[in-house]
Amino acid sequence: MDGMARCLVLVAVLALAPLAAPAQEAPGIVPFCALCHGETAPSEYPGVPTIHGLPEGVIENALYNYRERNRPCRVTECSKLGTCPDISMCDIVAGMGDDDLMELAEWYATQPFATHQDPYVPELALFGRKIHDQYCEVCHTNLGSNPIDDASKLRGQRKVYLRNALEDFQQGRRSTGLAAMDDKVRTLTAQEIAALAEFYSGPAVHFTPK
Repeated sequence: MDGMARCLVLVAVLALAPLAAPAQEAPGIVPFCALCHGETAPSEYPGVPTIHGLPEGVIENALYNYRERNRPCRVTECSKLGTCPDISMCDIVAGMGDDDLMELAEWYATQPFATHQDPYVPELALFGRKIHDQYCEVCHTNLGSNPIDDASKLRGQRKVYLRNALEDFQQGRRSTGLAAMDDKVRTLTAQEIAALAEFYSGPAVHFTPK
């Protein structure tokens, strides 16, 4: 095959090849979200969750709940340090429509999740592992790293955030949407909450239940 023929074949192949899908453009509010959540995961603030790479439904539900004020509307971590306006998550999403929330959730769900590991106490983390295996693994599978349906990813989140979230569920400030799970979380003691946070923020693979 001469040079001209090879060129014609190459042109034909390229013409028939599917075009690569363009990368989804970040919604306009993302740079503001990045002030607390970071441009990439994880956040530099211990009380702020990693949202990059969470299931889309988890992010969308969180945004809806903030907009409807169905979960605590705390002032953002960056507000406390003066690096962003004095504002809460509820304020941020108050004027956003359903399509805006869906678009934001969809974009963050496509981003890579970055596991963070906090310093941990092995004995407390092992206690948390036992609690997880007994009650949580059914939905937060693979030691909290592979959520089923709308269960969230817990493995690799910051310890302070995990403890705050568990306390919110325990004290009725938030709901999982599942009555049986809400009832169980509300029976957790302060020590059990601390143990679960220790476990999820530590290196789970090193723990074997006794």
